[in-house]
Amino acid sequence: MSDTVLDRPAHDLVDDDTIERFRADGVVALRNVVDDEWVERLRGGVADEMANPSPTAHNYESTGFFGSLDLWRFHPLFEEFVTQSRLGELAAAMFGSPIVRMYYDQLFVKEPGSSQPVPWHNDQPYWPISGRQVMSFWIALDTVDATNGRVEYVRGSHAWDRWFQPRTFAPTNAHDYERNPDYELMPDIEADRDSYDIISFDLEPGDAVAFWAMILHGSQGNADQGRARRGYAARYIGTDVRYDPRIGTAQVLHVDGLDAGSTMELDRYPVVWPRSA
Repeated sequence: MSDTVLDRPAHDLVDDDTIERFRADGVVALRNVVDDEWVERLRGGVADEMANPSPTAHNYESTGFFGSLDLWRFHPLFEEFVTQSRLGELAAAMFGSPIVRMYYDQLFVKEPGSSQPVPWHNDQPYWPISGRQVMSFWIALDTVDATNGRVEYVRGSHAWDRWFQPRTFAPTNAHDYERNPDYELMPDIEADRDSYDIISFDLEPGDAVAFWAMILHGSQGNADQGRARRGYAARYIGTDVRYDPRIGTAQVLHVDGLDAGSTMELDRYPVVWPRSA
């Protein structure tokens, strides 16, 4: 990887106050995490993925939404980015783990005028893992604001220890998630917004939002008829994470032959911090 901002030590990107705010609020904006060169390279990778979708792509053409997960397994560009950048070191600093592994990455594209919302949810109920050291970096590849579908977060909800039933992001519920009796149904946050401490961040290309996997978040459609909203998320896990293929989790993330309660010490989840010499 070229000598970019991502090659600077993590303490040059986050200070103690930022880490403390991340741990208290569950979410924090990080400015200029990705330089212009890498923003352009990632945009090129997104264009390639949209032109030739990988097996895990989901394109909701009727609503102007395109998404993919595990891009790094199909595109060397994304593999380089998520495994060789300093994001792993940043994750280690943010949630305090001596070892950080790549979990998976995900693309969210809302085309101009997209009507597709992302419903309120917390991520970890979707994922077949347990443990606290689970976080994402949501990287803006476009200017993001209230008009084109910025993500909103319920401040502090990562600490509620409340697991909400996953819901499909698809326009119909035909492929919804199996009901887990241990999960709560999501309250109607939109109908009662004043009861929640909802925050969001305007972002420029190269900015990122770091957030815990248990924080509640969601987004509206893209009302801007002239701008896309391309967001790329890289997910990382620490040493307390275990495989947990419970009811209602995404089948695409299940691993054949891995027992419940096992550590994530597989090539599928490479160590990204500390990096190999």
